[in-house]
Formats: sequence, C-alpha cells, structure tokens
Amino acid sequence: MRGQNLFFSINREEDWGRGTGYNVGTELAGCGVLRDNKYGIAGTLPLRELAGTAPVMEIAVSRHEHLYLLDERADLWIYDRRNADHKRLFAQGHGLFTSDARLAASGELLFVADREGERTLAAYHTGNGQTLWSRTGGEADGMPLHPLAIAADTRYVYVLTPLELDTGGGEAAVREGAKLGIIQFTHGGALTGVWSDPGFGQHARAKLRHLTRTYFMTAAISGGLYVFDTLYARLFGFGADGRMGFKRDLPSLPYAGLCADGEGKLYAGDSRQLDQVSEDDRFIVQMNAAGEIAGRVTGFRGKADQLLVDEKDRMYILDGEEGVVTILGLQPQTLPMKETGVPEGVWFSSAYDSTEADTVWHKMTLDAFVPDGTQLRVSYFSLNEDSLFLGGVYRKVDDWLADPHIPYREKAAGLASRWSAPVINPEDALFFGATGRYLWLKIEWIATERYTPLLQSMRIYFPRETYLSYLPAVYQEDPASRDFLERFLSLFGTLFNGIEDEIADLSRYIDPRRATGEHLRWLAAWVGLETDDYWTDEQVRAFIQAAPELYRYRGTRQGLMKTIEIYTGITPLIVEHFQTKAMRDHAELRELSDRLYGGDPYTFTVLLRPEQAPTEKQRVVIEQLLDEQKPAFTEAKLVLLQPWIYLDLHTYLGINTVLTEPSLLKLNPDSSMPNDTLIVDVGMEKRMDVHTRLEMDSELE
Repeated sequence: MRGQNLFFSINREEDWGRGTGYNVGTELAGCGVLRDNKYGIAGTLPLRELAGTAPVMEIAVSRHEHLYLLDERADLWIYDRRNADHKRLFAQGHGLFTSDARLAASGELLFVADREGERTLAAYHTGNGQTLWSRTGGEADGMPLHPLAIAADTRYVYVLTPLELDTGGGEAAVREGAKLGIIQFTHGGALTGVWSDPGFGQHARAKLRHLTRTYFMTAAISGGLYVFDTLYARLFGFGADGRMGFKRDLPSLPYAGLCADGEGKLYAGDSRQLDQVSEDDRFIVQMNAAGEIAGRVTGFRGKADQLLVDEKDRMYILDGEEGVVTILGLQPQTLPMKETGVPEGVWFSSAYDSTEADTVWHKMTLDAFVPDGTQLRVSYFSLNEDSLFLGGVYRKVDDWLADPHIPYREKAAGLASRWSAPVINPEDALFFGATGRYLWLKIEWIATERYTPLLQSMRIYFPRETYLSYLPAVYQEDPASRDFLERFLSLFGTLFNGIEDEIADLSRYIDPRRATGEHLRWLAAWVGLETDDYWTDEQVRAFIQAAPELYRYRGTRQGLMKTIEIYTGITPLIVEHFQTKAMRDHAELRELSDRLYGGDPYTFTVLLRPEQAPTEKQRVVIEQLLDEQKPAFTEAKLVLLQPWIYLDLHTYLGINTVLTEPSLLKLNPDSSMPNDTLIVDVGMEKRMDVHTRLEMDSELE
C-alpha cells in the first residue's frame, strides 16, 4: 500500500538545525542530550597488597600505565598495571636518593630530584636502571639547585628551586620574598634556561626541610607550566616562553597535588584529615587554564596527597594515609539543561508544510535507541496558518520559536495548550487530531546522568492513508467505528509497509557490494566459500567478486597466488619442485634442498611474510584455502618467514633479510646496555673509536 503517501525525513544534522534545540546535539549515533567526558573511578590499587613495599611517599606515571612508587625506605618500584606486576628498579639500599626525593617520568626516562641526596638531580633509564646523567653539589652550571618540585614533558625537565638561601642559624632556609626559579633541562641533562619573575617568590620564611612536598609542579601539553604552593594556596602559571602569565590566590584549603589534562584543565587535591564521624566532603578542585575554579570532580571523594595524569588523561590519586592509588577515567556523562537543572533536552521543529489545507497527518516512525531509565517523548500540533497570537502579538510560530531573546520557559508556556499529549518512546505511531496544512513537533529527551536516548532518524507521513479506503463505504460512515478501524488497520499497514521496504531494498541481501555480516557470508556459501568470525567483510567481498577468476584457475599456481593475495593482501612466493633442480643436481645441496622444500616432486612450498599470518588462526585459514585450491594429487607446505639471517634456513634477500651499511653503536634513551656490560678491546691497547669491532677484536660481556 503506497498510493500518494508522502513523508518528511529527519536524519541529517542540517535537518535538526532547522529547528530550535535546548541542551541537545548530534553525534554519529544520533541526536540526544549533550554529553561531556567527566572523571569517574576506573579502578584502585591497594599499595599495601604489593609484596615487599613500605608506605609509598611519591608516585610518577609513564606510558603503558607504568607507575613508579617511591616508598619510605627509598625503594623505587615499577608497577605494571596491565599485568598487575611490580619489581624494584634498583637494589635495596642503593643510596642513590632518599625517601624525600621528587619524581617525574617521560617515556622510558625517570627523573629524580633530591636535595638531601648525593645526586641532586639524576636521570635513569627504566629499562635497565642505568644512570644517564646527574647533577651533584647543589648547583647546576653556577645556578643554585635545591629541588622543591619537578615536572617533565616530552622534551624538557623542569626543577623548582629557591634562587636565594639564608644560611644564618646553621640551617638553610628560604626567607620571605626570596626569589624562586624554574631551571629547564633537556632530557640529555643540558641546562637551557631559568624561568623567574619578580612576583614569583617565597610567601613566608621557612626552613628548607619544612618545604618537603609543599610545592607541586605540572607541565601542560600546550607547553605551559604550573606551580602550586599548597601551604598558602598560590597558583602560578608560566607560558611556553618562560614568562609568568598569572598569579592566583585560591580559597584557603589544605591542598595537595597538581595535574593538567590534555585539554588544559587543572586539578588540585584536598588533603584534609577527617574524623570517622563527619561526611567525606573532600573533592578534587577543577580549574581552567587561567587558574579560575570551574567546579569539582564529583566522581571521587577522599584524601589526595598527589595527583597525576597520563597521556590518555587517566588520573592517578595517591592517598598515602590509606595506602591506595585511585585511578579515574574519563566517562561520558549527560549535561543538565540550564533552564531546568536536570539531564534533559528539548527540540522544537520548524513548520512542516504539506502545501494543502486541512491535511490529515498520518503517522510518525522513529529509529531510536532508548536505554533503560530514559524516555523519548514526542508532542505535536497542526494548523492551517503558520502564525498565531503569541505574547499578545500575531506572529509566525517559527520566528517566535527561533527567537533567542525569548526564554525557554516562555516558549514552553506559550504553546502549552497547543501541544498534544506526549507519545512516549514511539516507534510507529499515528497522529490524532492533527489536521491542517502545517505541523509542528516537540521532542523531549529524558536522560540519566550516564545515558541519553539517541534519535537516529524520523519520518512524518501524510496525508492519512490506511487500508480502510479499500473497504466498502459502509465501514466509513460511522465516525466512531471509522476511527477504530483506521487505528486497527494501521497495524497491518505498518507490517506490510515493512515487507514492501524489504522487497524494494532486496539488493541489500543479494548484492555483495551492499551486503554485510551474515548476509554477505550467506552469499559466500553460494560460491563454495566457508568463512568464520575471523574473516572480515572486505575479505569475503573480495573472494565473491573474484570467484569467476578463481574457479577458472583453480588448481594452478596463478589461482593459489590469487587466493592467498586476496586473504592476506600480499602476493605469496611459491616454490615448485622443478625450481630446485639446480640445487638438487649438486650432491652437497640435495639434503638442504629436501629439508627446505621437500623431495617429493608433487610437493610445493608456499612462503609467507610474518605480517601475512600474524596469528595461528589466520595460518589455519590459509592452510584450509590451500587444501581447497591445490590439485588433488599434490601436497602444499606452508612456511612463515622470519626477519632473520640464518644460513641453511629460509633466508631470502629483499624479502625477510636486508643487508645495510655498517652503523655506529650509539647509547641514548632509545638504545641502551644492561648495567653489567663491559666493553673489552682485545689486542688493541684498549683504544675505542679506532678498530673496535664486535666479535672480531672486541667483546661485550
């Protein structure tokens, strides 16, 4: 049943843009309540359950979710969160630094700043614990170096230090107003600059030892640097050029920790100690890039002694008192509507014009995802005119709805008497009493804190056409029975319309260029191809399209190569028995030839690169394809090549083996030696850079 039934379609971003929305937006999955990523608990790490560790004083985080834990015995541990494994980086009692050290990490490098240790600042490679460089003696190129905080980014290491010390009284102290500075080092240890400012100084006189873990510093991805004086709640912001951009006094609170996420937002922790009776109201404070307080992270409550953010914006919160590291991850959460304060959204459509007066609007169909606990509500009204008396003025409804100066509540109240009763979570619903040239819609999304309904597409059908028109006129005479029959027969109309749509779109099931999933694999069975979940749609589609050629060359070398190329994307190498004849004619090579390629004249070898079959399952699939495509009287031998040079094995120049020019041995963060390596020059008077050749006149032990 199609007749003259027409429809308006709403399925593109510009379709939603023709109306007026409040707290709604479009995304790939459809239109719904606006959402933003907010921090929620993704896991916890009870430090006391890690065997051998003492209470943790400081943490640092690197890529691959590696945590570095410094405990009160000055033991440094590496914790691999993915594998739930931990180990010491240095032997117990290493003496390299104390438990008061400050940590920062970048890539495979760990930077340790310790004003009480012999090495004031040092860089270590976390792969083998090797010391890459260090600064000693409390100075760096003539600059005082007494670390109060440390931070690192992908290029530099930053150390906060007082530039002036008061040594009167026998103990070093920082006087009131003394200048503070940030010394910038490269990852290789070269000093590149000192950042300071007249307004960047110590607030009140304090002994140096009393400033342990009172300053925190973090480097932003944008290149900025932030320093937080937690004793006096002072936040300093520096630009990438080293100039101080702002100095801000925050509300008095026992703060601890400072970190910045990928969007430039700043976070500071609350380190207050509460009694066992009081409700825990300790939240993480969120600030913008200018240091202005923007809110708080409601997804976590508790004490924070240190905050860190990794490259994927996961936040790590150290509670040293409880011995727990809490990991927060960004999770999508719906935003509350400003006008109501609850997670919901409203959209008013512009008028849909049928071009004919007294049009009886038929029905609406929606393709939507409505999670549990949420609702999608649709209301409507229809008029023959596009204007009404609104607010005492006769004006167009569309202009009134789109006017940004009219508050939402006034718009809702002005048309409250016009809207129909809302249809809740409709999929296919009739319009009742919607008669007129123009139709307006109001769609409401009722969401939860985590989930929102998503409306992917919507159709509005007109004029009304049901199977009632196919019945004798006597069934249409009584208004009550006519209304009932129209609604009753609409059920069958919806069913048959769906069947007609399936028939009209039949190519989606039988055309391999359009078919997907199970339908595509069903088509593959037509050409004798057996597939499973390890086959991608692209691979199946390529086999179906190449089926005529594959059947034409079935059982031949060309057919086998084409089959493997379609599945793996790379043409394989096939070695047949006749190709090894030259080797077999030499008695000393016959055994090698038989071992590599087999001695049976009816056996051939298929050579694959490692990337052609990276998993065992893919190798099994290739073996099945070979069994199906090879001649019945032959045997296929499958060999996976490896990137190595081993004589008398499958080593092929330009395929899995490359010969290059000699290269120099370089020790840098990307290539290192274990800490028990000795370089010994044999017979060349211990001269390096002369004729030191490994395995010839030099040895690595």
